Amino acid sequence: MLRLYCCPHSFMSYSEQASQALFTMACPPAKVAVIGAGIAGSCVSLALCRQGVQVHLYDSARGPAAGASGNWVGAFHPHITRGDSPLSQLTRLGFDYTLRALQDLTEQGLLEKGVDWDTPGHLQTVPPEEAERAHETLQLLNFPQSQVRWARPNELLPTPLSGIFFPQGGWVKPARWVVANLRACGDLLHTHYCSIVADITPLREQYSAVVVCAAENALELAPIPGARANSVKGQISKLRCIAKPGVVLSGESYAIAPAEEDWMVLGATYERPVLHLNPTALADELNMARFKAAFPELPLGELLDHRCAVRSVWQDRLPAIGPVPNMPGVYMSTGFASRGLLWAALGGAIVAAHCMGNPIESKLLGKITPRAARAAKA
Repeated sequence: MLRLYCCPHSFMSYSEQASQALFTMACPPAKVAVIGAGIAGSCVSLALCRQGVQVHLYDSARGPAAGASGNWVGAFHPHITRGDSPLSQLTRLGFDYTLRALQDLTEQGLLEKGVDWDTPGHLQTVPPEEAERAHETLQLLNFPQSQVRWARPNELLPTPLSGIFFPQGGWVKPARWVVANLRACGDLLHTHYCSIVADITPLREQYSAVVVCAAENALELAPIPGARANSVKGQISKLRCIAKPGVVLSGESYAIAPAEEDWMVLGATYERPVLHLNPTALADELNMARFKAAFPELPLGELLDHRCAVRSVWQDRLPAIGPVPNMPGVYMSTGFASRGLLWAALGGAIVAAHCMGNPIESKLLGKITPRAARAAKA
């Protein structure tokens, strides 16, 4: 096994070792099947193809990025918790991988910074009653201000709210990223769209390995006794952009307005149980109301469009990435919840390392291996 050494207080200390590890792998498997042509499956496919593996990508839709990866734009930034939890450490690791992946595809001419993705900074606003504790948390963690700092009310935008500002935080158009990944795979990638996989047994017989990246269907295809995942509906609203915030927004209101576009995306709702995937006027109203409450001086234009997608939330809100217990040759990269743009590139690297027979050894990454739920305390 390869060891992944990391400092829990570093934003940029993980992926160089992990990336170097992928160049020292054993002989690659002949063929691997990947189920799901969204951001998770495309990142796994690319990581495998870069190791010389032939990948067969299956999806029930007519093309890639049909689910949540088809959203117009999404945000990526690390997460902060008072005790610097494994979730927070993993988001920093995922952020590092995401940024490197986007930069690499840009250098290949497959993405364009400022058009397909950018890093204008990310402001996570907090409610007034939580501001003092959140500020104190940042002081205790003592991260470099070039990576995260406190933002006072009206400092970055006209708002009565303070918040946590990530200067390197950014946005990406997920579907563009998916397509770029698939193009970068080259001739080693074989796509099978309009292919419904209800049972992976035939694929296990045909391929050296099978990787399940099917989000809410993952546990149906690769059951894990005691594991639980919930489906959550999210609706985003696209409005005409009158005044651009200049940074990505989350917390009390989620908003992204790419500099080159004339629209802004607000959202996303958090609805369960999932009864249908039809957009509703009520969800649009909620998205707009949250924005107006947080940024009362920033005007909103007319509603242009809206879109719904399903997120898969694993039992402990961490992703499930790695080998499936008791199913040799079967792997997962799923359970991303609302952080798919943080977990996808990391998931690709982890799964590829396992498939190549030389997994990355890390106590931190061990926490996201596909797993059963913890037993409730008596």
